[in-house]
Formats: sequence, C-alpha cells, structure tokens
Amino acid sequence: MEIFNKPPLTYEKQVELLISRGLIVTDRKRAERHLANISYYRLSAYMLPYKKKENGIIIDTFKEGTTWDDIYDLYVFDRKLRLLVFDAIERLEVAIRTQIIYQLSHKYGSHWQDNAHIFIPPREVTLRDGRKITIDVYREIQSHIKEQLHSNRAEVFIQHYHNKYDTPENPPSWMSVEIMYFNHLSKICTGLKNRADINGIASYFALPPKTFCSWLHTMNYVRNICAHHSRLWNRDLNIVPEKLSFSKRLVWISNPDTAKRSKNYYFFCMINYMLQVANPTSQFKTKLKELLEEYKNVISLDSMGFPKGWEEEKMWKD
Repeated sequence: MEIFNKPPLTYEKQVELLISRGLIVTDRKRAERHLANISYYRLSAYMLPYKKKENGIIIDTFKEGTTWDDIYDLYVFDRKLRLLVFDAIERLEVAIRTQIIYQLSHKYGSHWQDNAHIFIPPREVTLRDGRKITIDVYREIQSHIKEQLHSNRAEVFIQHYHNKYDTPENPPSWMSVEIMYFNHLSKICTGLKNRADINGIASYFALPPKTFCSWLHTMNYVRNICAHHSRLWNRDLNIVPEKLSFSKRLVWISNPDTAKRSKNYYFFCMINYMLQVANPTSQFKTKLKELLEEYKNVISLDSMGFPKGWEEEKMWKD
C-alpha cells in the first residue's frame, strides 16, 4: 500500500498535465473554464477510452490525435443521455405510483399503507459480506411517512389533511405514497405478502411479477445515477434486471437471450417497453436515436451493449 501525497493542482496546471500526457488542447482558457465548472476528477472517466494500454492496463498517456474536444463531447453526450433517461423514468415512476395506489386502495381501502398484515413480516437476511440485517418494509414506510408529515409542511395536501382530520394519523394512500421515494415503491412491490397484489400491478405493465420487481430495482438504481449526475454512458449496471423472454401484449426485442442485461442497451429497451403503456406517445426512442446519431463519431455503441442491426428491431422503429 502507498501513501497518497498528490497535491491539488490549479486549473492551469491541470491543463499542463494533460498536455504533457499527449492531449491536444488548442484553447487552454476554454479547457480551464470547463475544468472550473466540471472538475478534473469527473472528466477523468471520459478520458479512459482515449488512453493507451500497455499489457492490457490503461496508462496515463493519451492515444495519438486525442483532443480536449473528444473528451468534452463525450461528457456532453452522457449529460444529454442522463437527462433523456431521467425524464423517461419520471414518467414511468408516476405511472407505477398511480397503479400501486389505485389497485391496493381498491383492495384494502384508503389507508392500506397502514395495514401491516398485507406486508411480509420482518425477516432477517444475510448480506454478501456476512452482515445480517432485518428487512421490515411496513416499518420503513411508516417511518418515512411520519418523518415527511413532520418535516414536509410545504406540501399543501399535507397541511390540508392535518387542518381537517385527526384520525387516522396518516393521510390516505393517495397522499402518503406521493411523498415516498422511488425506492419505497420498489420495496412495497417486493414486500407485499399476497402474490395476487403484485400480479395486478405488474400485469398493467405487461410483465411477470418477478420481472416487474426486478426492473423496478434496476430502474431505481439508474434513477439515482442520473439524479447524482454520475456516468451513465458505458456503465456496467451493478443491479442487473431479470430477462424478459417474450411478450404477448407489447413489442419486445427479438433477441433477449443475447442482449447483455448489464449494459445500457437492455435498460433502454426496458424503458421503451414500459412506456408503451405509461406513455404511448413518448418520444423517448426517437430522441434516443437522434442523440446517438448526433454523437456517432464520439461514442461506441458496442461498448454500450447495442447489437448490430438493433435499429431494425420493431420496438425501435418509428
């Protein structure tokens, strides 16, 4: 192990370091301005494709002809990609939230979220690192609701409920679920005791229950990536979604067995699939194709998991 002793560099020195490693910078002041607003460390992820390798290991020397614009354009592409994906996830989140509220309130009444009996009882699970934790979905959402009721007074509907009602303590599900985070929606779906409860919600999106819950988990993971402005381009997804083999109701890809589920392409297919229900007039696929075309000289579709001929898939055609 080594001791970290690298000193912080000024923007000018950062540019000089990049130039010394073979990067072509035609406008130093512009590069310094970018570094002042984005940071060297954040941009370093977009430098990797342009660096040389020795014995399969990436080194700090750039490939011949690499320019500052190459790196910056890749960063801009990823930013535009995140915004596009985040917008699509938002539309799906609203639809998923609506179906959870609608279906469960018609089965169990307005305050189903306060009914511990419809959730799986607390259980202890062992994590990969050996740690043991207790999963209690009911207690977790109750804790979140109460926290929001005391701190989130900006929401008009919360003020209205407290001013008019004192029983039950919590607002009805159509208010309570609206103040939950996306990860709570995923946990509710995996934490419902009766399989029939999740069947109806998953069926609305033309998915088997297990696949639906898996996709929600992955969607929440990618949503967090987008929300925290982290790199989405070329990322291997840590939470891999379950495979959907076929669909009788909606258009799906013809090669699900060969699609790499840890790559961007499969996730984009997931989004496009669910939008057929949540937002049939969505421009997601059109905008994605336009974005890929605009930056075709900057990105590698193969590294993002796009198979050859993907544009010929029925779900990606206009």
